[in-house]
Amino acid sequence: MFVKALEQSLYTTLPWDIPWYDPSHAVFMGVVYLVLTVIGVGLTVALLSTLKNLSGKGAKEH
Repeated sequence: MFVKALEQSLYTTLPWDIPWYDPSHAVFMGVVYLVLTVIGVGLTVALLSTLKNLSGKGAKEH
C-alpha cells in the first residue's frame, strides 16, 4: 500500500510529470499555474509601464 502511494507522488512540478487523471493534482496544479500566469502578466505590465515612463514620452521632471 505504501509503495502504491509512492508511485502516485510527484517527482517534479513540470506539466508533463503531473498525473492529470487525479482530480486533486489537476485542481491544485491548475490553480498554481493560474497564479503564476497572473503574477507573470502583472510583472510584464509593470515592466512595460516603467519602460514607457522612462522613455522621453512619459518622463516628467520633478
